[in-house]
Amino acid sequence: MPESLLSLDHALETTWQRIADWSTADGRMVCRAIDRASAAPVRIEAVYCDADGMATARLAREIGALERLAHQPAVLPLLDASRAEGWLYLVTPWRELSMRSMVARDGAIDAHEAVTQVLAVADLLHFAHGVGLTHGAVSADALFSESGQLQLGMFASSSRIRTESDRPRAVARDVLGLVGALYEFVTGEVWGAHRRLPDTLPDELTALLHRALGPDRSLRFTTAIAFAQALCAVRDTMRDDAFAVSGRDALVTLDDEELSDAADRSLRVLHALLDRAEVADQPPEIDDPLVLQCWARADSQVRVDDARLVALRCRWRLLAERDPVGAFRASQQAPHAAAVLPYRARALAALGRAAEARTLAVRSWFDEVALDLSGVRSLAIALLLTRAFEMAALVSVAEFADGVVDPVILAVGQTSVARGAVPRLTAAAQTRTLAAIEAALERRVPWTAELLVDPRWDGLRADHRFAALLARSKAAWTT
Repeated sequence: MPESLLSLDHALETTWQRIADWSTADGRMVCRAIDRASAAPVRIEAVYCDADGMATARLAREIGALERLAHQPAVLPLLDASRAEGWLYLVTPWRELSMRSMVARDGAIDAHEAVTQVLAVADLLHFAHGVGLTHGAVSADALFSESGQLQLGMFASSSRIRTESDRPRAVARDVLGLVGALYEFVTGEVWGAHRRLPDTLPDELTALLHRALGPDRSLRFTTAIAFAQALCAVRDTMRDDAFAVSGRDALVTLDDEELSDAADRSLRVLHALLDRAEVADQPPEIDDPLVLQCWARADSQVRVDDARLVALRCRWRLLAERDPVGAFRASQQAPHAAAVLPYRARALAALGRAAEARTLAVRSWFDEVALDLSGVRSLAIALLLTRAFEMAALVSVAEFADGVVDPVILAVGQTSVARGAVPRLTAAAQTRTLAAIEAALERRVPWTAELLVDPRWDGLRADHRFAALLARSKAAWTT
């Protein structure tokens, strides 16, 4: 074993420089090292395959889970994983303290901050469960914080859901572990059967924790998406005045500076390239000299937190680089600006964070945030990705009523209707849809002739208002 450990050191030394001795933990050899290129601290875990088959299998499962979830920002990143001289090893960033240790040292976390951070992990679990993975050991001890972002690590107990009968129990165990972590964050104490919630917590959060941790198991959250949606509702009721600034106000605050003609032209050129990319589904050339020149001018002349630049950068990451993680991180420069909201929602949807993406997109739409065409496209696509077909159909119809006949929005609308959106429209959504159709009829927008005879809209034909529109449409298009 010592000789083989030396061979492992030799295999690793080209990329990683070991700065601490190897130690043993859970059947693995563990050491601290640094990345020779960036000097960032890392953790290396290795197993000698011939010596411990069980430990090798656990490490292989962990590597597989991290690779499958690599695009999720709430996962502790996998930096490297390979075999060397009979060893299997993985490299992750070094995190000094788990969230349990941090809370024990610093005390409870602000309730709003805790809910917001846990929401990202709930969306991660929803995605993981959707692809057949469970963590198996979710707790405050498996969570780490990096730049305000919770990251879930310690996937050694992860496993695939082999049969549908195993799914409910495995999923519920992960969700219960995350609820216990949330309790620990806001109270500073590890959850136990005889713990009581402090009176200082917001009522909505107290009710959620009572439901999720109470003795009545039938009331507990059985899926991560149900827990995420409940967290969204709690978070929205807990917003303070600083957080509750509307998208329009945030946009005015951030866009107070006038852009130079050159900077404004650069932003327009880049948006035009992305418009073409979105319609043709063909990314622009990233290394094109014009692209490089426009980006250089924008970066040097526009403030880094200006919503117009943040929105463009977020959109570029989505469409040109196909990098939803980068898009989401870029959006954090101005997360509440109206110009950024649709791209942030679309990035969240692409990352599988359905509850948060849907909440953002629907709120943006009903708040009637002023968006340009590209923003409306991203909003509609985000709704489509989160299976909010009714809202996606409504957005499309309303845009057509304004005379916007765009191929991307048209495709979203057709897909939504084909997926059965119309029969499921709520009463309020039906009223708004009918008003949009009526406005389009008054302007004699051509698509209304086809829309009103499309059998997929039969779900509304029993509504007397729709029947009246049918009669008006027939009269309008036969005279």
